[in-house]
Amino acid sequence: MIDEQVYYDRALSNALNASIPARTETYSPVGNGAIIDAIKEKLRLTEMKVLKTRIHSNIFGTRVTGFFDVEDIRPRENPHGLNMMLGFRNSYDKSMSIAFVAGASVWICSNGLISGDLISYRRKHTGEVATELGEKIDIGIERMRSDFGRLNMEVDILKDFSLTRRQKSEILGVMYFEKNLMTSTQLTIVKRELTESKHFKEDNAWSLYNNITESLKRSHPADVIQSHIKVHDFFKDVTGMNEPTPETEDVQPENQS
Repeated sequence: MIDEQVYYDRALSNALNASIPARTETYSPVGNGAIIDAIKEKLRLTEMKVLKTRIHSNIFGTRVTGFFDVEDIRPRENPHGLNMMLGFRNSYDKSMSIAFVAGASVWICSNGLISGDLISYRRKHTGEVATELGEKIDIGIERMRSDFGRLNMEVDILKDFSLTRRQKSEILGVMYFEKNLMTSTQLTIVKRELTESKHFKEDNAWSLYNNITESLKRSHPADVIQSHIKVHDFFKDVTGMNEPTPETEDVQPENQS
């Protein structure tokens, strides 16, 4: 397995070097580099420090997902060592609309937390989509800041939710066999993490959550955001955080042609 930073650097290179397709009457491409630069500039203007950039891309750079782990200069309670996180996705092959999502990441390992109600923007590549980016990134940053406290409270609940070894096995079985929330390869990674994780060995939902999100780091770029959302919302069901509500907006890939 290649080094994690090498993986992200290679994905970033793929994303930046991919040829941007031509604009047509029904398709308005937005450059991967333009999105990344716009996010970095908006974060700079709001005095937020980028701690880490994690890019996922296919080999052609035509399907890209990225996450920015950031630190807010505003004083706030952060008992669980979380960073704020702003994510995006983009495609050049009409497989995914542009989307921005707010969330958090664990500073010691960059495992992500993305709830299904933190999607701040979703737009097909049509019309003047590029001109909307600045405004929508601002909205994503505000969501990231305003919901950070709630994500910390959800971590409290996950840490207080004890699990036996048998219960962990049952949860993983449901996720794999019934819900299709992970692949067989990811299940193998989780099995390893259960015994070898450096930071998450406790018998609670928070440790299992991180064992699972560790396995999502090598997800296909088209699936990364939605996989995190589904895992997070599944654990909210397991721990009783979710109240019966209509299904949240899905950001799965869709053909835009």
